[in-house]
Amino acid sequence: MYIKGIWNQVDQYQQFTQPELSIRLQKISKNSNFVSLHCTNKEMVLFKGPNYGKAYKYLRIGFDYKFQVLRSPSLLINPSLSEWKGENIKQIGEILAIKLFRENSIKQCEFKGSLRDLQMLREFLGKRMNQVGFHQYFKVHKLIGQGSFASVYLATRIEDGMKMAVKAFCKNAIYKQEKGKDGLVNEIQIMRDLEHQNLMKLYEVYETHNSIYMGLELLEGDLLYDLHKVKRKFTSWEIYTIMKGLLNGLAYIHEKGLMHRDLKLENILFRQPDNFNSVVIADFGLATYVDHTPYIFTRCGTPGFVAPEVINLQNDTQTYGVICDMFSLGVIFYILTTGQPAFKGTSYNTIVKSNRAGFIDLQTDKLNQSSWNLKDLLCKMLQCDPQNRITSRLAIQHDYFRSFDEDEMALMQTDDDPGLEEIITKLNSKYIRLDLKRLNQSNDDHEICKTQDLKVSQSQNDQDQLNMVMRTPLLIGRVRFTEGSPNQSIQSWDLNLQSPGQDQNQTKWLKPFLL
Repeated sequence: MYIKGIWNQVDQYQQFTQPELSIRLQKISKNSNFVSLHCTNKEMVLFKGPNYGKAYKYLRIGFDYKFQVLRSPSLLINPSLSEWKGENIKQIGEILAIKLFRENSIKQCEFKGSLRDLQMLREFLGKRMNQVGFHQYFKVHKLIGQGSFASVYLATRIEDGMKMAVKAFCKNAIYKQEKGKDGLVNEIQIMRDLEHQNLMKLYEVYETHNSIYMGLELLEGDLLYDLHKVKRKFTSWEIYTIMKGLLNGLAYIHEKGLMHRDLKLENILFRQPDNFNSVVIADFGLATYVDHTPYIFTRCGTPGFVAPEVINLQNDTQTYGVICDMFSLGVIFYILTTGQPAFKGTSYNTIVKSNRAGFIDLQTDKLNQSSWNLKDLLCKMLQCDPQNRITSRLAIQHDYFRSFDEDEMALMQTDDDPGLEEIITKLNSKYIRLDLKRLNQSNDDHEICKTQDLKVSQSQNDQDQLNMVMRTPLLIGRVRFTEGSPNQSIQSWDLNLQSPGQDQNQTKWLKPFLL
């Protein structure tokens, strides 16, 4: 089904919000003319005349729109080789124009203008719309993570030298999965709305005929899961720092009406090694807005971390609130403090049964040695009844954080052995040589099970009637302790990059990708 054009006519009563960007550009067509472009967070509006007098066309920014930056020829390392590969580009060409596309539409829209205005438009669109032309704009260094439907590569954006973790999806593979496309689009749109120091950042998204590339923030620290597996013991100060950062990030998304729904050790990372202030929440694949009902996935998350009101849902028409994340974060708080899982077990069914019951032992030796403030906050986060559970904003204001410097300092003196830093350093260096596969296969019910292990356990048990939607996280942006050969080419499913019937005499750098 083809759509006639990419612009919609403005109704005489239609109103638009205040613009985030207002520029005057030349709209290229049979009768090229200058227009005033008014860009809001969700819309682009065309006005006739220089003073934004009358709006006559608009488009609502969505996943079906793409844009392409048209540039002058790039400076190549080897002129005899193709300029379509980033590895052969020494300096990228200057912006000449920006072209808009729409899925299932044969029409396009091209804008020209000053370099400054085009750069501002490119920056605006890059945060809201998929772009074409990934292979010319990035140099790919090595593979740093791999999953069932995507791979993650360490790459450099040629334009400014910024290093990113590029998550590459095969559209054909992921779209075949139940709600696969809806889930991916949802994740991208949510991450585009987020801007917080304790949340992983999405810079831009590129799309070709067969692939989608997410340009993510590069995180060079560890996963909290890996630190727990090796280190086991966290100091009072480290726990305080991690929890404060996670709660700040959680409060930010909760104020937007957004729930993460998959908080666990595997989805907590650090920007820098050995810097607990750089904690980041990642993987928004199961996140959703509370008021976007019905949810794409209703009963979802990871057994052992998921809130009771989610895991005990009777049908997909029921809803719940952002407070479900506070239970999951409470489980993480419990693990950091005690070194043990909140719900013990090595099989999917055992953990699910304990998780459904919601009983957590708060009388462990470690908790009995902790401050009253810590135990009080933990208890309020782990309430089975969501009505009695503390919110993220109130948790930040809890006495555990407000009086930490006074009440916890004495505990830190005994908790933090003078030689602990040296021991931790040795453990972290030894970690490089650890056989993680052997660790992950441990039968100790005091171990934290990885998501992939739970998925295998779930699929092998035919008697279990509870099916949870679980995501196996990739090593998003994590480059420390990873294997990968330098200059490894990115896996590409893009075979046809030239539009059929395109003018063969057209300059190479003006050729659009086939979307």
